[in-house]
Amino acid sequence: MTTPTSSSRPLRLTDIGELIAAVPALLGFRPTRSLVVLTLSPATAGPGSGGSATIGAVMRHDLLLDGPRHTAPDRMHDAFRRFRAVCAREGAESVIAILVDDRLSDPHGPDAERAHTIVEEFAASLAGADITLGGALAVPAIDAGATWFVPGRGECGTVPDPDASVVAAARVFDGNPIRRARSELTALLEPYPTGFREEVADSLDEAARTRDLTYERAERAGGAGYADRAELQTLLSHVARAGDGADRLLPGEYAELAVILANRTVRDAVLALASGPWADAAERLWLDLARALPDPERADAAALVAFGAYVRGDGPFAGVALKAALESDPRHRLSDLLDQALQAGLRPEAIRGLAATGYELAARLGVELPQDGTAR
Repeated sequence: MTTPTSSSRPLRLTDIGELIAAVPALLGFRPTRSLVVLTLSPATAGPGSGGSATIGAVMRHDLLLDGPRHTAPDRMHDAFRRFRAVCAREGAESVIAILVDDRLSDPHGPDAERAHTIVEEFAASLAGADITLGGALAVPAIDAGATWFVPGRGECGTVPDPDASVVAAARVFDGNPIRRARSELTALLEPYPTGFREEVADSLDEAARTRDLTYERAERAGGAGYADRAELQTLLSHVARAGDGADRLLPGEYAELAVILANRTVRDAVLALASGPWADAAERLWLDLARALPDPERADAAALVAFGAYVRGDGPFAGVALKAALESDPRHRLSDLLDQALQAGLRPEAIRGLAATGYELAARLGVELPQDGTAR
């Protein structure tokens, strides 16, 4: 499930086809086999009501159409409960459900019947929290010319070009890509070849020994804060290199950075980079590390990727990164914290305090993290 959209301006869409076409821009990718839920402001009704819809939170869950036609799978009911909790927190009085699935090409077929069942049971779940399902739409794919229909009813129409939607233009203008599929997000975290990652793993013990000796010398010379500062500055130098488009690191360098990220003071300090001018450079380094490091060291880098994505409102990518982090280390505390927030539908501003804490940690170490493109 994704987090609410991070747009500071409400989105108003008056046409059903336009609403469906906007979904890829709202999510950041074109969903497939998905149940997409849009919360509406209290003053609006569903599509076709004659009024416009002001969209708030946007959520997604895998759509399960397998099984009996007249009952939704248990996993869908779990999703209904999570959706309902987010809607209640958002203060939504009405929602729109959009079912996107290649099996929904026939409005009168058995899968369309299952979709209708899911819609009815979702509506019943929402009603338990006094939330109305203002409308439900089904479409085989969010592509130009695709035919949408209302499950259980006869209404249908055509989806306009999603790439030409106003919402898509705004997203691209803001520098946020719209990916063709969720799998493109997963590919960004695809591990490097096994042989290379094994070289990194083989370098970890030596990197840890070297780090311990270096840290102890620095600690004797100026205290723990002095030692932490040196490690933070090393990490920042690699962020700067990533921003300059540096080549892939050597296995020993990856191992060195993995050991530094194990220092929680340093790792928590660089959370601040997600909200500053080095956000892109930092994400490039975290992605590189997440692809190069073995388990469980990979979890720290993937968690930093997730935090950066979450803060900028890219819930789907945050979810992909958190899945990678928790698969690498199921007990990773930062990843678990962020995952709970994401699953609960908390907005990005609810976690931005972690970035502020990062600035404070760095300041205590005597490092001014970049707010104007420089670090000292």
